[in-house]
Amino acid sequence: MKRPNPDESKTILHLIDTTGPGGAETVFINLLSELVRTRFRNIVVLRGEGWVADKVRSIGITPVLIDSKGSFNLGYICALRRLLVQERVNLIHAHLLGSNVYGALVALLSRTPMIATFHGAVDVAARERFLGAKFFLIGLGADKIVCVSKRLETELGDRSRLPPTKLKLIYNGVDPRNYGGKARIDLRRELGLAPGATVVVSIGNIRPAKGYEFLVEAAVRMRDQEPQTHFVVVGHQKEALFRQLLHQVAQAPNPPRIHWLGFREDVADILQQADIFLLPSVSEGFSISTVEAMMAGIPVIATCSGGPEEIINNQETGVLIPVKDASAIVDAIQALKAPKRRQSLVEKARLVASEKFSLAAMLKEYRGLYQQLMS
Repeated sequence: MKRPNPDESKTILHLIDTTGPGGAETVFINLLSELVRTRFRNIVVLRGEGWVADKVRSIGITPVLIDSKGSFNLGYICALRRLLVQERVNLIHAHLLGSNVYGALVALLSRTPMIATFHGAVDVAARERFLGAKFFLIGLGADKIVCVSKRLETELGDRSRLPPTKLKLIYNGVDPRNYGGKARIDLRRELGLAPGATVVVSIGNIRPAKGYEFLVEAAVRMRDQEPQTHFVVVGHQKEALFRQLLHQVAQAPNPPRIHWLGFREDVADILQQADIFLLPSVSEGFSISTVEAMMAGIPVIATCSGGPEEIINNQETGVLIPVKDASAIVDAIQALKAPKRRQSLVEKARLVASEKFSLAAMLKEYRGLYQQLMS
């Protein structure tokens, strides 16, 4: 007799309330790209067109677009409820605060199992409207509440009344297969850099939590000490904050060597050609780009901003520095220019990242939750 497959004929509804790109959105896409290879049936609901919708289509899923503007959009709730019934959904998996609230509401109305995933400090921001009510609804409607770092799990516990028994830690995962081949671009040629230039790369959308003003300050100091050190910043440029950073650069007595690349699809290729990775964040739930850098085989400098302390073992798999400290950034870059020092960090970091923070490890954890809640 054929043994029944626990995944077969099970339908999962996936929700996320941003259109991307970003770290949480990348994890969302990576998870879906693995789930399409399983027997689960996956339905994706998005609030509109954008990077996420394009990526969802590229992996073979046609997203359902439903506008969710507003704190409690009744039309959106009704549309989700109808979709659940029509598609005979067995489980809801939502990401980020807004979708977690709507997913929990619909789960309560339909008595459907639900997973809420929180990705960072923005999900527990004190200035968020009706935060207490939103956490109350999530606590009622979600069967499991996933946090991507221990610090985030602690913050959720401190700032909300979410049931501790529902909280679960699942680290975000990266696919190591993306970092084994030859880079398809020549970054130094693209930027017009000298052969001996040191390239320090930072990955992340330009927003306050990323602490790019301290990167600029460090770059200004490095300009005089070591003019062949170049900083490369990859990420969507939020206009108002980006203008402030450009103004900061313009005030420097000597122009710092910073290259603002904006959003790029070829992050893996860029990382593989970097000499050092720098995460200057002042607050970080879990840094997917730090794990990517470890798998790409470049030494990591990261601030003690939350998530990095759970990824990096200081002086063994990377260098941890204080937040908001440009001098510490400069000192760490200079220390990592020693080849032997760099190599010892890189070897251990790649091994730890592949074992602890792989896409396969993340998928295994989520599949275990799916099967547990739908059994």
